[in-house]
Amino acid sequence: MIRKKLRELKCLTLKLLRLKDNAHSIALGFTVGLLINFVPSFGIGPVISTASAKIFKGNPFAGLVGGVSLIWAFPFFFYLNLVVGHLFFPLDSSGDAVGVGLQIGKAFFTGMMINIPLFGILIYAIMNSAVKKYRGTLLTFVQRKWNV
Repeated sequence: MIRKKLRELKCLTLKLLRLKDNAHSIALGFTVGLLINFVPSFGIGPVISTASAKIFKGNPFAGLVGGVSLIWAFPFFFYLNLVVGHLFFPLDSSGDAVGVGLQIGKAFFTGMMINIPLFGILIYAIMNSAVKKYRGTLLTFVQRKWNV
């Protein structure tokens, strides 16, 4: 099971590094695709990742890889949105259920609006520099030395 997932990760990494596109387009597509994981997408995240990468003029395949790569971490991103939102809107549990639900929703949406640009800038900078500087080195490493 783990070996199969590692092999899939290796194949996706190879396909991503072999894309015949510039570093900006690959990094932008990957970043936009990955940022969809901060938004509840109800199972259609990979489709949204691909389409949104194309809309923002990034590479659509890189968007798909970005969206699929951390789809398993959605619960963590959901929790992170709530934590960051509660820093700005603390929860007052003395109200009724609807009021508390609206407070949680407001905190989640605020956290999401803060996390998306923050992580977007960070992920884009890392991906752009990695693809520009180390594409050949990473491709050689993954292809020859990463034994799965």
